[in-house]
Amino acid sequence: MSKKINITNINDLPLESLIVLFQYVNRSNNASYWFVNHSLVCKLWTTKVLPVAWSELSISTNQPPEPLVKYSERGIVSGGEKVVYRRIVMRIGKVLDYIVALDTLTTIDLRNNPNTNSIVDRLADNLKTNKSITSLNLYNNRLMQKGGTSIANALARNTHLLHLDLGLNMLGANGGNSIAEAMKKNNTLTHLDLASNQLSFRGAGPIVEALKVNKSLKYLVLHSNQLRDECGLPLADVLRQNQGFVVLGLNDNEIGAKSGVALARMLKTVKSLVQIDFGKNELGDDGGLAMADTIKTNKSIKSINLSWNKLGAKAAKAIADAIKLNTSITTLDLSFNNIGAEGLSSLAASLATNQSIHTVDLSRVSASTPDGHIALANALKTNRIISHLDLNNSKLSDEAGIAIAQSLIENKTISTLVLSNNPFGASAIKELSSALTKNRSLATLYLAASVKIEGVEPLFEALSQNSTLTTLDLANNQFGAEGGAMIAKHLKQCKHLLELSIQNNQLGVSANQILDSIPQSLQCIDLSNNLIMPSSGTSLANALQKDQLSKLNISQNKLDDDNSQPLVQALSKTTALVHIQIIANQFTKQANNQLLDCIRKNKSIYFYDLVEEI
Repeated sequence: MSKKINITNINDLPLESLIVLFQYVNRSNNASYWFVNHSLVCKLWTTKVLPVAWSELSISTNQPPEPLVKYSERGIVSGGEKVVYRRIVMRIGKVLDYIVALDTLTTIDLRNNPNTNSIVDRLADNLKTNKSITSLNLYNNRLMQKGGTSIANALARNTHLLHLDLGLNMLGANGGNSIAEAMKKNNTLTHLDLASNQLSFRGAGPIVEALKVNKSLKYLVLHSNQLRDECGLPLADVLRQNQGFVVLGLNDNEIGAKSGVALARMLKTVKSLVQIDFGKNELGDDGGLAMADTIKTNKSIKSINLSWNKLGAKAAKAIADAIKLNTSITTLDLSFNNIGAEGLSSLAASLATNQSIHTVDLSRVSASTPDGHIALANALKTNRIISHLDLNNSKLSDEAGIAIAQSLIENKTISTLVLSNNPFGASAIKELSSALTKNRSLATLYLAASVKIEGVEPLFEALSQNSTLTTLDLANNQFGAEGGAMIAKHLKQCKHLLELSIQNNQLGVSANQILDSIPQSLQCIDLSNNLIMPSSGTSLANALQKDQLSKLNISQNKLDDDNSQPLVQALSKTTALVHIQIIANQFTKQANNQLLDCIRKNKSIYFYDLVEEI
């Protein structure tokens, strides 16, 4: 057994641990400058940690590149190691200055920048000859046809870019045509995301045609582009000669059974394929049967998404038979399909002994009788691999709920269980509560809109005895003040709970009791939209002063100016809080701006939703 060492100073940790710690916090924090400036006061961090760990930058528009250029060329201190920057995440601003000055950058992340069009031509000109950047993310930048064409022209000449995300940019058919022409010339790009670009057949057809020439592309995402059968059939034909795809994303494209069958037949022989991403189309049972045949034959496939495809029991049985033979599958999504009790029973029989699938999504899969879900519950008793099961909004009866609860006593692997939007009665919640006192694997449980007030006390009594559940979602259950008081009665004894969501429960005055009863373990709490009155302000301030909450949502309540000063004082002192949502209360302009100023000055908070009122 390793010897336990007490650490009183963070710098006593091994250098390797400090580097990992910095990388984690830097990636979680949206201001590298702030984090680094605090690290620079320490010689160990300045000379040993930062030069190795600080490879990712997350910066805002107004931060100049000059200090970073100096660090990259000469090191942070004289004689120190040079800092090698690899990835930059920023708003558009001076991005070209950084790209030109920092020739070690390989990854540029400019997603969600609405003003990229102002510099897209200059960015594209740089890309034509740039030899260091291998990944560029321009997701949701409103490039439209003009911006897309500029990037396409650069892509035709660029010889080093491997990964390009142009999703959600309204490229349209003409933008799609420009991308297609670039694909015929470019032979280095391996990842291309064109999701949600209104391509239709006029824009996607040329891209499909270009795939006859382009053999370098391995990951192609065309989600939500209205491809329909007009594009699906030609794509199936292309797959006869281009069989190098690892991922082919075709979600939400209104592709029917005819194209689905043709694509499935071609995908049988694409031995590099690891993912069938075909959700929200119109396969029906005929397309589902063809996909099942592909799953059975192609043993490279690991992930299956056939959600929203009008699959029935016949297709579900074929897929169930296929996963018995293909032991490579790790993820199965059949949500939003009408497979009924018969289809669920077929899947349950396969899952009972399956040893590869760890994630199963059967949300919005309902049945006229509970038999299918009971069969699934029985399968969970013997299954030793599933860790994530989603049964959201599946119209589970109390009988099915009881069976699933009882399966948790024997099941040793499920860590995340989604049972939201299944309005269970008292008997099902009582059985689930009993199971929680014995289960030792479940870490995350979703019960939004699923628990009546009579189930609150048994549930929290059980949680006080449970040592593994860390995340609980009880949103939208309308507990009222009475239910809130029951939560408060047992909450302090829930010593392993880290995250609790009880939004939209009309808690009212009971919020005081809940805030006063927060256990020492709790780090995140969502109390939004709960009719929380000004009288709860003191309890809220006290909870913040305990300096344990890292995330707090208290938005859409009735807090007012009477609470602002205690909150300002608490927020000025907390060093644990990193995320606060407090918008849509009843603060005046002056109180709102005081709170905002305090939040901005706090060195730990990096996400907040308040905006200045003028």
